[in-house]
Amino acid sequence: MSRILITLTGPSGIGKGYLKKYLKKVFKLTEPPVYTTRKKRKNEDSSDRIFLTRKEFREKLKKGELILVNEIYGNYYGFQKDAFSDNSNQITEIYIDNVKKFREIYPSALMLGLLPKSLDFLMYRLHKREKESGEKVSQRLGEIEKELAKIWKQKEFFNYIYYVGKDNQHRVCNDIENYIKNYYEFL
Repeated sequence: MSRILITLTGPSGIGKGYLKKYLKKVFKLTEPPVYTTRKKRKNEDSSDRIFLTRKEFREKLKKGELILVNEIYGNYYGFQKDAFSDNSNQITEIYIDNVKKFREIYPSALMLGLLPKSLDFLMYRLHKREKESGEKVSQRLGEIEKELAKIWKQKEFFNYIYYVGKDNQHRVCNDIENYIKNYYEFL
């Protein structure tokens, strides 16, 4: 049987975390933990995150233990060097700046992009999350157009780009599930 390796990429607030949780359950996928210097959010399930101090993160980086490292909104993120080495069926979120590199390392991965149908919809989603202060939401909103432009410049690395809007936000999980079943014919 072939291996499933799925990535999700999109701007903040588009629903990557929600979709990932759904797909993990439906397809019995595991997720390699992300090492981060970000503070744990209130009521956050931290099974997919390993929270480190900046010093601890820098030490792991210096030792060559981390790959696909990025600074996002003032916090560092990265994966353990062997995070995708085993043959388990996996899903993860990949930051926009790592899309090309991930495709080069794992050419058979199913890479999915999630984009908003409109900026107004994405702003609505970010404000609805209410997990962050208004200042952090404003910071993220300021980066959205840059993130979207980066995704478009790399669109050839994605197998599929799904546009999320008010009219289909409740179908995203089912639509993506069906796409995955068609992509991986052995499911």
